[in-house]
Amino acid sequence: MNNEDLQLLHNSQMQTFELARQNFAGLQQVVYKEIPFGTFSIRLQYNPARILSTNAKIDRQTLQNRPCFLCQHHLPAGQQGIAYGNQYHIFVNPYPIFNRHFTVPAKIHTPQQIGPHFENLLNMAFDFPGYTVFYNGPECGASAPDHFHFQMVPRNLMPLEKDVQQTALRQIINQQDYYSISVLRNYLREVIVIQASDLQLLSRLFTSVQHVLGENIPFQQEPMMNILTWFDNCQWTLCIFPRKLRRPRQFFAEGEEKILFSPGCVDMAGVIIAPRKEDFYRYSAPLLTDLFGQVSITPDCRNTIIQQLQKIIL
Repeated sequence: MNNEDLQLLHNSQMQTFELARQNFAGLQQVVYKEIPFGTFSIRLQYNPARILSTNAKIDRQTLQNRPCFLCQHHLPAGQQGIAYGNQYHIFVNPYPIFNRHFTVPAKIHTPQQIGPHFENLLNMAFDFPGYTVFYNGPECGASAPDHFHFQMVPRNLMPLEKDVQQTALRQIINQQDYYSISVLRNYLREVIVIQASDLQLLSRLFTSVQHVLGENIPFQQEPMMNILTWFDNCQWTLCIFPRKLRRPRQFFAEGEEKILFSPGCVDMAGVIIAPRKEDFYRYSAPLLTDLFGQVSITPDCRNTIIQQLQKIIL
């Protein structure tokens, strides 16, 4: 399976899956603007169709009472996919953020927890080198935290992918012969960047990093995090955003203070999805600094995590 298979699936669904066809056509109308932060920028996308995902109720009772839209017998009319290995299907996302946007749910209804699926994440990035594959943890961004899934979008659509290459931003904290662990300086949100060319080695590194996060971030199911990865120049780049909150206080506010900011991987990677016009025009550098500061780990937590990551040797 390769990038051509994804293109064929997308083209076919644009003919037969009306909901997706309408929403992909709607992407031609989305409005963008950028907010500069010196060495990097945040891109804003006004996308009204994403209101359902951004504003989704994800409390336990709601999840139990609603049919799971990622299960085969509850798919929207017209949605068809292709099998990826024995565990997953690939579907066109009917509520896209970009012109190519795929959802990759597990074939069976299983919780959104990365542990047993991590190497599959890496394999997917290897099999589709033109795409960035990402995972929203169950408590930080996912509108379907009760059914395991990845998502895929074409490479280089999110600022993060270029930002990790900037030496002015990147601070290497642990470098060995076959891998490196870095963080980005003064980046509004904390991110750990791991690069390696060996899948098994990277898997062991991730296990070590997840353990460190678990020691420093309170959690119920797994340490709160967003994960993005891609394969390029014979190596994987893995970006992990440690989180302390799913949503900031403004999400729950009333009146003029309310902002529908519920960041997942794409937002953390530098493309803020604004389903409401008033939020789109209200975003500013100070406001984004406040919002990201609420959902990201604290500077003290960051420093402790860095000290522990420096001690990892594989």
